[in-house]
Amino acid sequence: MNILLTSLMVPGAPSGVRVHYERLAEQLRQQGHTVTVITQDNLRPGIRKTIGAVRRGLKLALGKFGLQLAIELGSVAEIYFAIDRSAHYDVVNAQDVSSGWAARLAFRDRVPVVITGHFNDHPAEELVHQQGFKGVTASFLHRWYNFLLSRTRYFIGVSDYVLQRTLPWLPADALHTVVYNGVDMAKLARPAAYAAPTDVPDLRAMFPGRKIVLNIGHLEPRKNQRYLVQVAAELRHHDPSFVLVLVGKGEDEPVLKQMIAEAKLEQNVVLLGYHRNVVALLHAADLYVHAATRENCPLVLLESMAAGCPAVALAVGGIPELLASTPDALVPVTTEPAVMAQHLRALLASPDALNRMQQQQHKFGKIQFDASTMVARTVAFFEQARQHQQPVPASAPGQTTNTAQPSYLEALPSAKEVG
Repeated sequence: MNILLTSLMVPGAPSGVRVHYERLAEQLRQQGHTVTVITQDNLRPGIRKTIGAVRRGLKLALGKFGLQLAIELGSVAEIYFAIDRSAHYDVVNAQDVSSGWAARLAFRDRVPVVITGHFNDHPAEELVHQQGFKGVTASFLHRWYNFLLSRTRYFIGVSDYVLQRTLPWLPADALHTVVYNGVDMAKLARPAAYAAPTDVPDLRAMFPGRKIVLNIGHLEPRKNQRYLVQVAAELRHHDPSFVLVLVGKGEDEPVLKQMIAEAKLEQNVVLLGYHRNVVALLHAADLYVHAATRENCPLVLLESMAAGCPAVALAVGGIPELLASTPDALVPVTTEPAVMAQHLRALLASPDALNRMQQQQHKFGKIQFDASTMVARTVAFFEQARQHQQPVPASAPGQTTNTAQPSYLEALPSAKEVG
């Protein structure tokens, strides 16, 4: 197949979505498929400047709402103009609903467009929650993304959780399935394959003889590293020999530094910064802890399974599906830091318990989350979408075929709402 992958996440973005589509593209090519990846990085400079000017104009005219309106519509426009609309593709796999809509507009429904839902609950809810939007801006975002989802004909959820959350917004006749994220379980299990890069810190050399608890992710409220610092403060009372290593960068870094200093945790909590090669770090850790409060199918948990690092996580979103083989690894989201600290203390004090958890998670991961399984299920759904897609009929002489898409105006607030 000739496959087009589209995404709003540009190459190099510190995002699991970017990692997903890069790995998917690599695996598809290894199977003989032709794969083209399109992001905003493929946009011609002149068009980029024009879209940027329109964005600035909307921001000046409509303020905060205008800026968000410009971001949403501009993102679609960027992908639309980055696509070579004269090219022939068998299927488009969009990594978000916005780039998927751009592809539908570009190809006028001549090619099936499969949306992969990486969002945690609902794409509008994520933006409203993260940015604190209210009023007309929040209303627009809900209407906009509900509009995009209602035009989605083919949908892949990377967990059953997100699929069930999305079904109410999809058309009744939409085709849908679940395809979990995947990693190369065999490759990631080999420490030698990831120990060579010199830019990866040697955690065992840095913290000899200590129990290493690891967390990887963007430093932000949703990833909840503040909670982990509170857990570390409680755990230190019972086991001062452990070290919590937080890997990532983000807006919460100053807050985390302040919390660490105030609790005098400099010897027990380390901010390691951003590192792309996280598998080498997972090989060195005794335990991985995931504390995100909103989550779908985080790649880092699958990488932890593959690398042989037992994982504990808050039981939110799609995470119970990933850790179904080890119920004791799932912790209620309402768990107090002191209770979580006791749980981690018990695990760290029992090598047998950790080893048993690791083996069960690894075995489950090999069955459910290997990259080969992900690719096979993805390609099968691509084929299903191709068979389902109705070709656009050729126009009879003297007639035209209406292939126009529904107007953007359906999702936009009225002038009265904008005020």
